[in-house]
Amino acid sequence: MRAFADWIGRQRRRTAMLEASDLARLAAVLDRPAPPAEVPPAWHWACLAESIPRSNLGPDGHPKRGLFLPPIEAPRRMFAAAEMSFVGPLLPGRETELVETIADVTEKAGGSGPLTFVTVDRTFSQQGEVRVSEHQTIVYAAAPPAPRTPDAAPSPPADWSRETVTDPVLLFGFSAATANSHRIHYDQAYAMEVEGYPGVVVHGPLIALLLLEAMPARPLTRFAFRALKPAFARETITARGRLIDGGAELWAETGGAMLMKARAEF
Repeated sequence: MRAFADWIGRQRRRTAMLEASDLARLAAVLDRPAPPAEVPPAWHWACLAESIPRSNLGPDGHPKRGLFLPPIEAPRRMFAAAEMSFVGPLLPGRETELVETIADVTEKAGGSGPLTFVTVDRTFSQQGEVRVSEHQTIVYAAAPPAPRTPDAAPSPPADWSRETVTDPVLLFGFSAATANSHRIHYDQAYAMEVEGYPGVVVHGPLIALLLLEAMPARPLTRFAFRALKPAFARETITARGRLIDGGAELWAETGGAMLMKARAEF
């Protein structure tokens, strides 16, 4: 029998007003001049943030395992991938329901040790209709991260490219805008001495949003990404992309290493 099988199907929901101030905070982090009138693709990460009592936070700054997510013992947690669909616009100033469901828990063998993948389905609804749905994958690892190495193969030719210099201020602002208290994103001593990273880690969702911000404006129906390697504060992340049939192929790089691959559908 699979470990944590009885956690599959566990669900939680909450309803709250989608505040324009949530979008304003993220707009400021992304250096947009003003908050948008609708929630742009993937900006739902800044909406309906849950307030977690400090007594319910674990040593890594995340909510303790065993509250909603299963009590996985592996100490390192990372945002591995997401697939999302945009059915209609989310609008600020409206009551919004968020439903989260644990869809699967899978254990696999990784190159540096066992990995546990938890997939969570998330839906955002307004006026009884689902507007945004997301299939989110979180990975837990016991072993320290392997050193990042440059890729042997060159990246494909790009139709556009945008560079972003990361720093602790950007990471702190994004953590605040998305209510992410994971210590690897702001506590350098913890990131290096406890989790074994060479520095403060750039959020996977932030890299994904940099890809979308660099892309020429298009109405999206779907967006999916997979994190490949971590990036660290003070590195320059280059978001590139090119048009393909029905959408765009996106990727992020730094120092000759591919950090993330993504696909957008129009």
